[in-house]
Amino acid sequence: MGKIYVINVLQINEYLYGVVPSEIISTWETEALKAQAVAARTYTYHHLISSKKNIYDLDNSSNFQVYNGISSEKENTTIAVNETSGQIMFYKGKPIVAFFHSTCGGRTSHDKYVWGGEGQEYLKSVACTYCKESPYFSWEEKVSLYEIKEFLNKKYRGVGNITGIVFQRKDNRVVSAVIHHKNGIVKLTGNELRLLFPEKKIKSMHFTAQKVNDGLILHGHGWGHGVGMCQWGAKGMAEKGAGYKDILRYYYKGVSIIGIGHRDYAWR
Repeated sequence: MGKIYVINVLQINEYLYGVVPSEIISTWETEALKAQAVAARTYTYHHLISSKKNIYDLDNSSNFQVYNGISSEKENTTIAVNETSGQIMFYKGKPIVAFFHSTCGGRTSHDKYVWGGEGQEYLKSVACTYCKESPYFSWEEKVSLYEIKEFLNKKYRGVGNITGIVFQRKDNRVVSAVIHHKNGIVKLTGNELRLLFPEKKIKSMHFTAQKVNDGLILHGHGWGHGVGMCQWGAKGMAEKGAGYKDILRYYYKGVSIIGIGHRDYAWR
């Protein structure tokens, strides 16, 4: 049997009306909401230009950006979208891939340490002193060796009892893990390890690990991949009087913020 695709055809701003309140708390300061609107719009344009799909450009999940439709729209975020209408970030003549995350925990990460490759010049690691009010700024979580084994076995076959784990770090974040087990070795990037577990179990790769008898106690900071704009940091900057362009230029280095026509379409 064939597949039926239900595709929602939207103008960019209409799409963002449902994205921005799904990605950030709508009661936050206006300048933080505007920064999110420009980041989300830029992320959208980047994928519209680079998309190789013929059926749709973006889906409505965290694979791209969360879009919860018209029922999620909020007045404050709609205003932020309208007041920044058409504005996107460029670097060397192209819309950037404007990654963002909840909380960096004190420093963002260069994207090459999360997803590999050469990385983007505008996504360099920056110190962030603005997200300390986030409930995820500091956290602690226990992970048992049994849990690690069970979650590894969902993706890799034949993982035996865990006998050792070696972490490598950059920018205070775990960028790779070598897990020794009874039947061999599994090598993962830090982000691959984080995504093996349920959401918020390992909130970020910005942690240190303390060995206990049956596992590890993780002492961590932040929530998310740590690349690009720290949303709680944007909130903190806005509270201190920063404008949305200042916020964006702080987290995305060397970018230009340019207004373009916005009567384009996004597809879901």
